[in-house]
Formats: sequence, structure tokens, C-alpha cells
Amino acid sequence: MNNLGKLLRERLMIRVGGEIVYDNNGESLIEVYKDLWKMDSKRANMVEYGIMNENTRKMLSKDDSADQTAKEDGGYDLVMAKVYKEQKMKLGKILNDHGPYAPYNMKSGFEYTITLPKADKIMVAQASEKVEGYTLKNIHLEYETIENEELAKRVNEGYETGRSLSYEHITLLKTTVWAKSSGAARFNETIDVPRESMRAVVLLFRKRTVTDSEEYVFPAIEKVKVTMDGKPNAVYSQGLTYENFYDEAKRLFGMANNACNDDINVRKFYKDKFALVIDMRAVDDSRTVGSGKRILGDNPGILLEIETDTITEDFLCNIFVLSDGLINISGKTLQGISY
Repeated sequence: MNNLGKLLRERLMIRVGGEIVYDNNGESLIEVYKDLWKMDSKRANMVEYGIMNENTRKMLSKDDSADQTAKEDGGYDLVMAKVYKEQKMKLGKILNDHGPYAPYNMKSGFEYTITLPKADKIMVAQASEKVEGYTLKNIHLEYETIENEELAKRVNEGYETGRSLSYEHITLLKTTVWAKSSGAARFNETIDVPRESMRAVVLLFRKRTVTDSEEYVFPAIEKVKVTMDGKPNAVYSQGLTYENFYDEAKRLFGMANNACNDDINVRKFYKDKFALVIDMRAVDDSRTVGSGKRILGDNPGILLEIETDTITEDFLCNIFVLSDGLINISGKTLQGISY
């Protein structure tokens, strides 16, 4: 399936000094969705991370139905399969956003733990065959280093005197089933986790049997009523309806990935790239930290009352909570975490 580099990260856990600062067991699900908003020109240069057309993927996986001809895209596909026969998985979340890091002198170092998915979540079998498993081999760890002694000293001193690392904390809160057999036209979802700065609640919908890693279905939602702390939310006081869904998703995902227009238009969005986004930021800027909604542990949390048209098949509703995270380091030791 497409975007192998992200699909292999089914769950990502990050520890600093033994403390968990990030743990998302739906990492591949939301990261693949984010990449859909990248421009086609940017996605075209991500072949090494597993974003490529179906024919190139067939060549990489030795599928005998691949087009090996040198006509039109066939020749290009063959070149891509040869050049990028080794695929990359990009790590470094949190550290990527804050420049050089000094790992060898840290008392509280970073540790990344990746949980790999089962084979049927990343591969589709050929006709009359079954997906039984896969093997990862020839694994290389690549990273950049600072050779200049003076620059390395400055980086080191930053973690000694004190640094704060901000990041986007994402967690898959829960997965519920919207069943056709229930006959329901209204679904209530509660988000009751405390957060210092909640950026957004994102609902991603998938079919029970997934055959396309980049398909996110629209379950005929007509209106969403948002209640916070037992009161209708001021921003969404009249509820969200059809005309709001695309704009809210674009506000969160579109501008964060692109300096110009995004690649998902309204038609694509409702066809198979849908996300229900409840944006809680006070500032429409992904680089601004701390503008999210403060959700205390002793309040009723957030209630979403979702009205739908007829549900024609079963859907999985995956509810993600996006928050602003902050890691404080001083004396090269973890001093505190908040999100």
C-alpha cells in the first residue's frame, strides 16, 4: 500500500530519561492522512519514503502483474524501483523541530520505540494468494553529526543551561464502531481527557476492511453539535454542517504542510479523504504554541453529538486528540513534561 514509511509506524512511543512523552497507537493512521494534504510536487519527491504509484510498488514487491515496459510511465517506474529499492522511515519527531541535539552528554536521552503492523495492513495480496507476513532486513540507521567543535559546544551548553522543546502531542483516544445494523442516525462521542492546550479533536473514518491505505471515508454526517464544559461551544454555537467540514480540515492540515495551496480539493475531500475536525486553537497558525483550549480534569469534557444520514455500511471511527506538548530540560536532565 502507499506511503510505506508511515504505515510501518503503527505505534510510536518516545521516552526521555525513561519517561513517556509521546505514545500514539494510531501513528500511521493520522500521519498518512497528514501527507495527503501535501502538494503533488512534494509527494512526487517522496518515493524513497514509500509514496509512489501502484505500478512502482508492484515492481518493488516483485508482483508479476507489474508493467515492465519502457513506454510512458513504465520506464520511469522501472528506474524508480531500481533507485529506491531501499525504503526510508523518517524518525526524529520532536527533535526535528529544534535543531541540533547533543545525545552523548545527556543524562536524559531520547528513545524511540516503533511497533510494526501486521502484514495485511501494509500489503494487498495478488489474486488467489494470501498475505502471510514480511521481513525487514538490511536496516541502516542514518543521522547527521556536527564536526565543528565550537558549534558542538554551543549545542551542548543549551541543554546544560536549560531548553524547552515544544511539539505536537497526538494520541488515539479510542476507536468506536458505527454499525449499519444499529439503525442510528445520531452518534455521541465524548472526549474527557485533561489537556493544558488541546489543539483539536480529529475523527478519521475507515471501512472495516481496508484495501487502500489512503482512503478515509465520509459517513454521511449532516451536523455536529459541540458541547464543552456542559455548554455549547461559542465558536460552534450553531453546530458544524456540510459547508464547515472542508474549511475546518484545511485550517488544521492544509496550511501546516504547505506554504501555498494544498492538494486536496473539496471533491477529493468528500470522496475518500474526509476528516471531521474540531479546531480549538485561538490562533490560526501551526507554529504558535499554547493557543489551544485548556481542558481541566474535573469538567465534563467535550461532547460531540453527530447527526448522520442513513449509514449504509459499518465504519470504524478513530478519535484523535491533538495537543501542545512541552519538554523542559536543564542540566542535561529531564525536568518536566506537559501536554
